[in-house]
Amino acid sequence: MNKFYRPLLFVLLLPFTALFAQPKTAEVKDLQSAWMKYESGTYKLLTETHASPGNTVYFNVEAGNFPGGFLSVTSARPFFVFFNGKLSGEYQNRALFRLDSLAGAHYASSFFVTIYQASINSRDLKTTIITRQQYASAAIDIFKPSTYFRDFVILSGLIIIILFLVTMRLNPKLSADYFSVIRIFSLREADDAQPNARLTSSANIQFYIACSLLLGFYLMIVVHHLPDEYALPLYFQERTFGAVVWQWIRMSAIVLAVFFTKILLIFALTRLFGLRGLARVHFFNWVRLLLIVFGVASVVLFVYFILRGQSPGFFVVFLSLITGTMTAWVLIVFLKLNSKSEHSMFHLFSYICATEIIPLLITIEVLFQ
Repeated sequence: MNKFYRPLLFVLLLPFTALFAQPKTAEVKDLQSAWMKYESGTYKLLTETHASPGNTVYFNVEAGNFPGGFLSVTSARPFFVFFNGKLSGEYQNRALFRLDSLAGAHYASSFFVTIYQASINSRDLKTTIITRQQYASAAIDIFKPSTYFRDFVILSGLIIIILFLVTMRLNPKLSADYFSVIRIFSLREADDAQPNARLTSSANIQFYIACSLLLGFYLMIVVHHLPDEYALPLYFQERTFGAVVWQWIRMSAIVLAVFFTKILLIFALTRLFGLRGLARVHFFNWVRLLLIVFGVASVVLFVYFILRGQSPGFFVVFLSLITGTMTAWVLIVFLKLNSKSEHSMFHLFSYICATEIIPLLITIEVLFQ
């Protein structure tokens, strides 16, 4: 087996070892489908109105249907809980209420629960009924704040770091070319010799794999924390460590497929537009820009997340960085290829439209729908 693929296989199997090591948890019943909003003098199910939760959600709980159960409310941001109109308190991370105790305190088996929070994010605020606790260890885990996504970020971040270190150790010269900021803007052929190498060589493919895992990691963190008005997070509803790891792998595979699709597109269009010899320059510098920009951005994003940053606006900025980088790249690649092409500007601009501007518009439509 190739000396690169042995450590790569080990690194990629790390998430699965952690996956099988996850402890079993108690069964839960999600109450989000029962959330209501007060509008026009009446309570309406959010699933019927398709409205944003706003600041307050309401739902009913029948304690008699869940003997010995708990009502669990979790959110990374502070929230207030009311039972039958009476304030229970302000909480953060996780609040647990034994339903039998609530029934005795309120002399009722049915509760009208109100949760107030500034700008409720339905992907962050979770309301569930815990109906089974068979093991003491499971009962202890219930009271702990959910850390599945933090565990994912830390583990996947370490995997990406290890993967890049292995790749850079095996290909030091290629690594120096990929991480050269100056060469992104260089217009001279002498400063841009590396793209003359074969784009589908094993050394380049190693960097494509590492870059796709990096971009998948970046997207997972950003999309997970976007505000409710964005539709993209609806496709990222997993709430367990294993499911999130699997989604990261699938996301990275999609990015890697985009890489190879772009290689085919660029080679085909350079032949069609009579720009032979520019395909390698074009694609290599595109990957170089992604590695540098999103390598730095991922470090900032990782630190912000680990420090428990939760501002949705901050993550919207990082989402916008994707389209901002692609827009800047349109100008850079035009100048870079124009210095090497003998064709007219209009001819080159048509090529840029097909390879960069149309994909940019598609990306905007997908990310900001």
